[in-house]
Amino acid sequence: MLDRLFSKALSLVINGEEISFHTLAEFEFALGGRTNVPATKLADLIMLSPDELKREAKSIKAVEKRFVDILSRSIEQPGEIGRLVREVDIQVFSNDYDWRSIFKALNQEDDAYDELRRVAVVKYMQYLRSRQDVIKQTYKVKLKETGKQNQAREALSPMEETKDQFKETSIFDSVSLEMPVEPVPSKALTRLPKGEAVSIKPAPNSEFDLRLSKHPFQFRNGAVRELVDEFGHVHRIEPGKNIIGRDSVCNIVVDSALRDVSRMHLIIEPMDGGTLRFTDLSSHGTFLPTALVPHSEN
Repeated sequence: MLDRLFSKALSLVINGEEISFHTLAEFEFALGGRTNVPATKLADLIMLSPDELKREAKSIKAVEKRFVDILSRSIEQPGEIGRLVREVDIQVFSNDYDWRSIFKALNQEDDAYDELRRVAVVKYMQYLRSRQDVIKQTYKVKLKETGKQNQAREALSPMEETKDQFKETSIFDSVSLEMPVEPVPSKALTRLPKGEAVSIKPAPNSEFDLRLSKHPFQFRNGAVRELVDEFGHVHRIEPGKNIIGRDSVCNIVVDSALRDVSRMHLIIEPMDGGTLRFTDLSSHGTFLPTALVPHSEN
């Protein structure tokens, strides 16, 4: 949990207003409400064509990849997150919810603010994921409506077609901010919050199922910990941070046929006392048994 008490209050000046935080939990709470898509952005997306929505999604995907790299590198090199965040052009950040102003203020502070920077990166990644979720659902509805319009057009006379072509179709109510990119595979599984470390403590010498996106895996929690993919390939979990994904830079490189597994999908870190810490970095989610997920921490 985010319960660290700062030795002194840390303050940020955002749009001329000074805001102070005494704990990481206060800062995380302040950013928690900024991870959904604002109504104004949703209204703008509804006006885009399917091709424009695809271009928007690709643009966000590129930005998200940059922040996944920052987060993964900062986990390996904690003292580097300030430099890594400052290297990002401030114009990359959205003006929604003052995100640009928040990172601009953080960039002006010293290393004492590194933990706030890390939380801000995690929450901004969650905001980007929310935008991708909404774009995907809007795109689906647009395609569905386009198909219906084409079918109707084929059945209309030229006069009727001219009359109906200006008729607006409302899709606002069809878009849900809560709808994930992929359906939750099972009610017994819980999707991990993106970028946030979640600790679980499975029983010794036990096994449990998990999913990376839609792909089933099995975790063997024995004297030697192993991750087994759907093809039966066995990957050993070593002490320290294990980065799982399709990219060759990962400690555990999964089969390239698992296309819905992200390039850098998940970090698994064995801790003392039999605890395992999972950090999801992916686009389509990591799903663990609900019974094993007690809480998340940063």
